[in-house]
Amino acid sequence: MNLWPDDVHTPWVPSEERLSGYPNGPADQRKFSAVLDEYDRQLGRLMAGIKELGLDEQTLVIFSSEKGALPTFRGLRSGGLRSGGLRGSKLSLYEGGIRMPLVVRWPGHVPAGKVDEKTVISAVDLFPSLCALAGAALPRDVAFDGEDSSGCLLGKPATGAKPLFWEYGRNEKFFAYPQRRDRSPNVAVREGKWKLLINADASGMELYDMDADPKETTDVASFHAEIARRLSDQALAWRRSLPTLE
Repeated sequence: MNLWPDDVHTPWVPSEERLSGYPNGPADQRKFSAVLDEYDRQLGRLMAGIKELGLDEQTLVIFSSEKGALPTFRGLRSGGLRSGGLRGSKLSLYEGGIRMPLVVRWPGHVPAGKVDEKTVISAVDLFPSLCALAGAALPRDVAFDGEDSSGCLLGKPATGAKPLFWEYGRNEKFFAYPQRRDRSPNVAVREGKWKLLINADASGMELYDMDADPKETTDVASFHAEIARRLSDQALAWRRSLPTLE
């Protein structure tokens, strides 16, 4: 089952009951807090229902999101708090735009309270991973972008994953960032600890060591020219392989 609540997406429309619980602060921040409160309550109902039906140990629950939040509340700088202090946010390929929370719960299968800070996994990995956990064979005539990462969903950190690629193709409609430094190049690749960003025309290359610099403050492309060249070649080759609109 896929469940896609949009409570915390703009516009924020809380009930008067929830909004009354947040009487202080700017209006948008109050509304956001109220819809987040309601979101939490409704997910609580879902989890309680699964348990009441006796399906707790038969149900794998994965909680995540598809992109980062916008960088501001209307009229109020959020100071990066909504992105955990990471650089950038929605509309960006910096970590604030693409690094999402991933919470996995499966009593009896997933160790409770364990935090994995090593594995890099993408949404495209979920389908082959869930098929592996369910014992379902993948179609043989399909070349999947994702790979089986079921081990990390069960609490076993994974290493040696294939590179991950991203494109954000609307950078010319750059309307959300008061600070130009958070506007990223429009193609990115992550391989191990290295993350490279570059524009499709090969301009604007940036390289970051994500182990040492997860907030992407220091471009180290000039210090690791060979790595930067290899990853830029990979990223641009991937970008050229994408379907184009005639």
